[in-house]
Amino acid sequence: MSYVLEDLKKEIEKTQVIILAGGSAKRMGNIDKPKALLEIGNKTLLDNEIEFFVNCGFRKFVLLLGHKHEQILEHIDKAGYRNYLDIEISIDPTTQNWGKGKAIKYAYKEGKIKRERFIVSFPDDLKLDKMLPIKILSQHLSVLEREEILGTIALSNGIEFPFGVAKLNERGKISSFVEKPLVNTLVSIGLYIFEPEVLDYVDKYIDLNAPRAIEFEEVVLPLLANEGKLYSLLVPPEIWLPINDLKAYEKVKKMFT
Repeated sequence: MSYVLEDLKKEIEKTQVIILAGGSAKRMGNIDKPKALLEIGNKTLLDNEIEFFVNCGFRKFVLLLGHKHEQILEHIDKAGYRNYLDIEISIDPTTQNWGKGKAIKYAYKEGKIKRERFIVSFPDDLKLDKMLPIKILSQHLSVLEREEILGTIALSNGIEFPFGVAKLNERGKISSFVEKPLVNTLVSIGLYIFEPEVLDYVDKYIDLNAPRAIEFEEVVLPLLANEGKLYSLLVPPEIWLPINDLKAYEKVKKMFT
C-alpha cells in the first residue's frame, strides 16, 4: 500500500516516540549529569533527539528516565517542550538491575505508553539524516500488510571496527594489518518502529521481577525475527554516530564545533 502525503501526516500524528534516556553513562567517566544531557554543539543529546522527530511532524513523546532524572525533568521544563508537545514521563522505580526492556514494560503497565504504533529511539545514537523518521515510517507502512510484519529496524550496512585487525599466515606471521577497518555487516543504529501488538511480547516475555537487567533488544527482537515479523530499512554508515564512550563523545563534539 502506498501512502500519499496526507495519509503519512495522519500516521505521524498518531505515532508515539519512545526515547530511552535513563542510562547512567558508566563508560563516560565521572560526569555529574545524565548521558542525555551531554552537549553536542550548543544542544544536549536529548534536545537533538526531540528535534529530530519534531522536525518531521511527530508530537507524541514518552521519555523513559532513570539516572539523575531530576536534571532531565528540569531541563524539559526550561526548554518548554510541554508547551507544544504531548510528553509523558516514566521514571524507573529503581536504578539497580533494570535495563531498557523493564523500562518499556514498566511505562506500558503504568499507562505512559499507549497501545498504538510506537517508535523506539536513543539520544546517544545521533542520526544525521533529518528525514529518517519519515523514511522508516513510510518503509514500515509500505510493507506492513504485504510482509505481515510487526516492526521495522534501521540498519547501517557497515561499521568501523574499533580495533586493529590482523591476518596470519600458516607460520604465524602477520600477512596483513588494518587499523579500525570498516566491517561489512548489518548493525542496528538504535531506531525501531513497531505495531501495538509488540507490546504483547513486552508484557509476556519481560519480567519486572527478574534479578538482572533485561534489555528490549535481547528479548523481543529475536522473537520477532524468528517469527518473520521484522523488516529492515538500510541506511549508509555515515549518517549514524554512536556515542558509546568518552572517546566517541569527544570525537563527535569536535565534529560539531
